[in-house]
Amino acid sequence: MKIFKTAPQLILLFFATLVASCTYEPVDGTVESDPDSGGNGESGVFKADFNGNTWTAKETQAIISGNFIEIAAINAKGESFGIMLDGSTVGTYAANVNLVAYSPAGTDYGYLGINDDNPTENTGSVNITSINTANKTISGTFQFKGYWSDVPNTKTPITFTNGVFKDIPYITQEETADVFTAKVSGANFVAIDILTAEIGIGSEDFIAIGAQDVNSNTISISIKTTLGIGNHTIINTIGADVQGYYEDASGEYKAVSGNVTIASKTNDRIKGTFQFTTNGVSSFTITEGNFDVEY
Repeated sequence: MKIFKTAPQLILLFFATLVASCTYEPVDGTVESDPDSGGNGESGVFKADFNGNTWTAKETQAIISGNFIEIAAINAKGESFGIMLDGSTVGTYAANVNLVAYSPAGTDYGYLGINDDNPTENTGSVNITSINTANKTISGTFQFKGYWSDVPNTKTPITFTNGVFKDIPYITQEETADVFTAKVSGANFVAIDILTAEIGIGSEDFIAIGAQDVNSNTISISIKTTLGIGNHTIINTIGADVQGYYEDASGEYKAVSGNVTIASKTNDRIKGTFQFTTNGVSSFTITEGNFDVEY
């Protein structure tokens, strides 16, 4: 997995997938759980110090696949931590090129280990110290300086220290036949990671679908869960029934026109097509979009 370094929509998708009650649909695959991993009421230890207090998790969960690690933790107040690493082995992972985040309760935003104004800043790290394949648990430490993700409404960064996670049960993941293809201004977009989640935005629930190519360019669309089979027009307003985004190294661009057509939809799978044009001085035209994914 290539972590989405500067894609707010997909960071939100990842983060919502990780921390929603510490249960989540698999991203890019089918989860196979171990009966002794997370199902016996034991969720390991996860804690960190910040703002003069020690934060302790009530629930935790983790996924380890062939190429990535995800760890989620939430406390009784609904505050949460999320960690996503581009790798699946013991070692040290830099916070500014992976995803390390803390989110207060009641918000879609959080404090990320990425400084949007200075992406190369060394903001901290996550150290995976142990992956116990017999017991299916993962342990490690972390520390990072977190920057508020709602960039137009900046807040004072928070420094998180003495982060520890110990014996967190993990589950594993296998690839499925999910499909996501498109063209960006006429060039083929070939997804290497496909990610899905059901997320809440305001009072509405959406199916969020995102994909990234080998160059870390990303396309994401969100579809209101109440929508059925048929053609749905993209409207450039917050909370619209269908929305689209494209991001490359120069920034993130929102769809201002286009449509999403749902061809089929069940309780756990959705298939359809999409096309849209983005905002920006040099707009992007996304055409021939196809998706067939589990959510």
